[in-house]
Amino acid sequence: MVHALQESWRVLTPHGSMVDVRPLCVDVPLEVVFAQKSQSAGMVDLSPDIGRDIAADKALATAFATQLFLETSLEFFDFSFYWHSVEEMKADLDENWKDETKISEDVWQSADELLAEHSPGAKLRLAVQMKLGLYKKLIILSND
Repeated sequence: MVHALQESWRVLTPHGSMVDVRPLCVDVPLEVVFAQKSQSAGMVDLSPDIGRDIAADKALATAFATQLFLETSLEFFDFSFYWHSVEEMKADLDENWKDETKISEDVWQSADELLAEHSPGAKLRLAVQMKLGLYKKLIILSND
């Protein structure tokens, strides 16, 4: 990952910027939203991806220490995903989030029951907490 940051530094224009946007590996509720209300079906474990998250943070720390980049902004926000059914959500997770989430059978069952209770129009929502970092390329001065 440090190599990727070094390569990013190399291809950026002088004083160019790099953006780091990624989900945080924290538990978040799986909600059923209906009629401008929501109800939690239980928690979704996003920790399976924590190894990559830690590696990215360490690589950034190295890039800051070696003065490749300067952090100019760091923000956190929620990004919501929506599905119409448990089956649709499972298919999406299997295709796009494989090995990045853990959802217990109890949570799936609760979500299915809440969807049935609040249908029609109820949806599943997963509000993933995101990190948005903006980093400015620093110019390395030669000692020559």
